[in-house]
Amino acid sequence: MNFGKKGNTPTFYQGRINKKEIMKIGIIGACNMTLDIATRAAKSGHEVLLSHPRCIESLRPIAARMGDKVKLVAKDKAVKAKMIVLFVPREELNGFFDGLPDMSEKILVHTNNPFFSTESYLSPIGEVKSSSEIISAQLPSAHLVKIFHVLEPELILSKCQSQNGNEIFFMGTNQEAKNKVKSFLKTIDLSACDLDELCSAGQC
Repeated sequence: MNFGKKGNTPTFYQGRINKKEIMKIGIIGACNMTLDIATRAAKSGHEVLLSHPRCIESLRPIAARMGDKVKLVAKDKAVKAKMIVLFVPREELNGFFDGLPDMSEKILVHTNNPFFSTESYLSPIGEVKSSSEIISAQLPSAHLVKIFHVLEPELILSKCQSQNGNEIFFMGTNQEAKNKVKSFLKTIDLSACDLDELCSAGQC
């Protein structure tokens, strides 16, 4: 996934951010969204701690192409960042929690994913917990913010569409955490739309 293009020229590398906006971002897990965010963050001047819950070495060639702002680190190093972008399939979440330090007040930016274990298909709907519910239950002192790239219905898109293909939708329960996520996304030229605000206004 490569957001924010006009023709063949990326639009998000046109200028570096203010020094006061530079952040240390932990990114755990590899999917189109997390790797695009890592690339954008590094090009914008943020320090990126890139990791994988199972196989760090698989990311080494990718990290090398992202430049010197990206460091390939173990999971316990990546979670030291105050904001962590997370992609872990649901069936691998239990192992992810092993060995984590105190996660109080950390902001977990959860890239929503549709992965479910085969066992979940045989369970009643009410008994199947989403990956976000599992993360919230295991890390109650952290602040979870879910982000989505593609979303329906068209009504929601029409309210948030920035017309250049770089829209990110987010939702969460902690307003301060959501504000920080929105500010970060803005520094990497992603247009952030708060789904909670739309729903409270009766638009979703």
